[in-house]
Amino acid sequence: MTTLATTSGPALDTLVERMARREVAAHFLVPADQPPGVIRPPAPPMAVRILPCPVCGADAAAFRSAGIPLPFAEWRITEAGEPGPGDLPAMTVLGCEWFAPRAVLPVALAIERFGPVVANGFRSRGVALTELPGLSLGAALAELDRQEDWLEALLDEGTDSFPDRSDCTVPAASRPVGPAATWGAYRDSLTARFVGPHASDADLGRWNDSYLAVRRTTAARTLGGYATCRA
Repeated sequence: MTTLATTSGPALDTLVERMARREVAAHFLVPADQPPGVIRPPAPPMAVRILPCPVCGADAAAFRSAGIPLPFAEWRITEAGEPGPGDLPAMTVLGCEWFAPRAVLPVALAIERFGPVVANGFRSRGVALTELPGLSLGAALAELDRQEDWLEALLDEGTDSFPDRSDCTVPAASRPVGPAATWGAYRDSLTARFVGPHASDADLGRWNDSYLAVRRTTAARTLGGYATCRA
């Protein structure tokens, strides 16, 4: 996993805010009154590849043993090196993270709108960071920001083509997978981590707290009908 050295400054503040607002924009691609885990029509079938975490070692077996369901009933788990079933599109996540259905909503909608071929390069922010060794937090977030710009194709209803790229990072915070033997551990397991279960602790969690605050405020204002949340 990438070791993230942190430096404060306007650029980092701007990146964190933009990524949080982008996630909210993705959340509201479907009306907020739709039941959790339900897409009308149902989510298209998809393979979720579990990449062993280079920090804690959690793999597909650890994910399965935690008993956490996938976001949609139509999705299935595969090992990181296992070939996908036929032409089924795939998204790669770490073995120590899970996603709420609305967090991965843009993936399902991208497949539905542009076809299954678009999803083969989708991965979580945590997975993307494993490919960015040695970068500072600012540099890593700048690269994730670039990899998440495919969402514009979904936000623009007039666009009929998807970006031709293989590094489509999903603009969503995840939550850690793991045993919760105490109330504190259970509470922590419900706290979203904006760049994955481990890297989000950088700088004592300062940037994670900032991200979640922006996400919460933007979502509340959007629900109130007096603010937009375009990325």
